[in-house]
Amino acid sequence: MMANNIQDIRTDFPILDREIDGTELVYLDNAATTQTPESVYEVFETYYREYNSNIHRGIHTLSHEASVAYEEAHDRLAQFIGAEGREELVFTKNTTESINLVAYGLGLRNLGPDDTIVTTEMEHHASLVTWQQIAELTGATIQFIRVTDDGHLDMEHANELIGPETAVLSVTHVSNVLGTVNPVAELAELAHDHDAYVVVDGAQSVPTRPVDVEEMDADFLAFSGHKMAGPTGIGCLYGKRRLLEEMDPFLYGGEMITHVTFDRSVWNDPPWKFEAGTPPIAEGIALAEAADYLDDIGMDRVREHEDRLAQYLLERLEARDDVTVYGPPSGEQRAGLVSFNVDGVHGHDMSSLLNDRGIAVRAGDHCTQPLHERLDIPGSVRASFYVYNTTDDIETLLDAIDDANAKRDAYLRSERYHDAIYDHYKNPRNAGGLSDPTMRKSSDETVCGDDGEFHVDIGPDGTIERLAFESQSCAVSQAVASILTEHLEGMRLAEVAELNAIETLLDGQFPPLRRDCVVGPEDVIREAAREYVDRRTSTTP
Repeated sequence: MMANNIQDIRTDFPILDREIDGTELVYLDNAATTQTPESVYEVFETYYREYNSNIHRGIHTLSHEASVAYEEAHDRLAQFIGAEGREELVFTKNTTESINLVAYGLGLRNLGPDDTIVTTEMEHHASLVTWQQIAELTGATIQFIRVTDDGHLDMEHANELIGPETAVLSVTHVSNVLGTVNPVAELAELAHDHDAYVVVDGAQSVPTRPVDVEEMDADFLAFSGHKMAGPTGIGCLYGKRRLLEEMDPFLYGGEMITHVTFDRSVWNDPPWKFEAGTPPIAEGIALAEAADYLDDIGMDRVREHEDRLAQYLLERLEARDDVTVYGPPSGEQRAGLVSFNVDGVHGHDMSSLLNDRGIAVRAGDHCTQPLHERLDIPGSVRASFYVYNTTDDIETLLDAIDDANAKRDAYLRSERYHDAIYDHYKNPRNAGGLSDPTMRKSSDETVCGDDGEFHVDIGPDGTIERLAFESQSCAVSQAVASILTEHLEGMRLAEVAELNAIETLLDGQFPPLRRDCVVGPEDVIREAAREYVDRRTSTTP
């Protein structure tokens, strides 16, 4: 079993020996990016040292060697997911580009106002946003299969939505927040009964469990290299050969053509017709090595190992009164990730506390804002596992979240923050909304992902008379919002539109890891002021 040779596996990943501020790294952010074994990044050194060259163009030895290795990499990744061959495996930049390739190459040209795109409430933005835009461009309707309170897809609702008008079903195989493993084969059968195309987001499944595209009968499957022990900048799109042959390219240029005149162009065969320009050659070859590495371990064992760790963490978190866990409960099938919140501690604050212990997790909305709205939470903390993680890592995590509120307060009082941060967090000024403000501006659109809202009363001369804020944000953002409401009162909106004050107000005293949390509220109020000034200017005779 993998558990018996986990230490051998860990030696393949030298980064795990790194220390963060004197503490051994515990890497639990694998759903975002996995670490890379030495055998994979040695491929880069070999490529650039021995046969660095462009492919399919040079009549010389280096180009031939690079071309063969790159073509064989397609074969290897096709084999990894059960596809027939390289003709069904396109290299892209990542899962996002793969889904966009399908959406624009297939959906943009074939969908219309009478068509429906069905997806789910648990989709990553890479899928949800893409199909949202295609619906707007084509006039198609987009519908969402509901997520149940225990984190599963509502299959009765799926049966109601998927019907004769359905042109595309796009579904994530594994939720990157809930850990839910969706019944994609069952959904594909239902969609195909209505002649709909089936697009599967495999970003969280292909790296963590055996995947066979023929068994699930997906028309398209997208996944990324950086989530399966491979390099960044490389992803894959599987597509049934007949569909790839019928589809138009998404990108145009060199390599993806066979003949060009001043009047017209003739496309190359798949997969090359979808790989315009110089492709990620070294990355593709390295990704094939990552597939070899995982197959040497055994994908069944990878799944079993992750499942064991997820169940271990779930059982312990579920036993705590101060923790809420999202997704299927312990004892049920799920992937190797667990999202949770500790009562009274925002995810960004928790992530900072964990980082102080050398623990890397993800905190925020995980590119699933609509799902977090469905869960009625501003964000969550996610611990996710891979082949090198152990139960000791989980024990370190559990120890670090004990007494999180007290640890958070001590963290805010530390020398890394200006004294005003702790003071304004514990004693916020102008907290709560105004009954009928002149202007409101929400912070839920910030990159940071914090959730709050400014309320502003503006006098006839454009001067701020009163400010207040409502917030479910992290402690740092709440404190900054409080500081700003004191500082901005009496200022003209035209001045606020050019505001750049918070770093000065805090003497630049905050950790760079929390920069977005510090500058986010100022970004929001500055944008609100600009919008207000622009509106007033445009309506002034």
